Amino acid sequence: MIRTGFLLGALLAAGAAQAQVYKCVDTGGKTVYSQVPCPKASKATTLQRTAPAVPQAAATKGDAGKGDAAKASGPKTTAEMEQDFRKRRLEQEEARKKQDQAMGDAKAKQENCRNARLSLANLESGARQSRTNEKGERYFLDDGQIASEKDRMRRAVEASCK
Repeated sequence: MIRTGFLLGALLAAGAAQAQVYKCVDTGGKTVYSQVPCPKASKATTLQRTAPAVPQAAATKGDAGKGDAAKASGPKTTAEMEQDFRKRRLEQEEARKKQDQAMGDAKAKQENCRNARLSLANLESGARQSRTNEKGERYFLDDGQIASEKDRMRRAVEASCK
């Protein structure tokens, strides 16, 4: 019930905000702007405010070079300023996403480098190396397998730690 009252009040206030403006020029040449109609002795003009049409995004992208020169000559409308604001905000958001992606990639590369170096150091330590097979059984690597693992880890270090 309260919401309905607020909605009704907002609609009435919005209707009052759309009042007409009259431009009156009296016999002495004095210009007066008013919300009430002009007296019969003066020249009357009714001013109406219309909202500017929002340009389509496709049209502004295609005519970017032409539109910038035309817009620079005159003041921007509220719709144009709103569109510019939204465009800047979208560009900032995209830049932030790219930066976050680059930071995530750098962190993953650093982690891969660290893991490859630890594995190589473990293989070069001379300790016995064991792995588990697909059945979950543990087996030990012989010298040939250890040498091939060292080569593979060296290549991984070179690739990850550039």
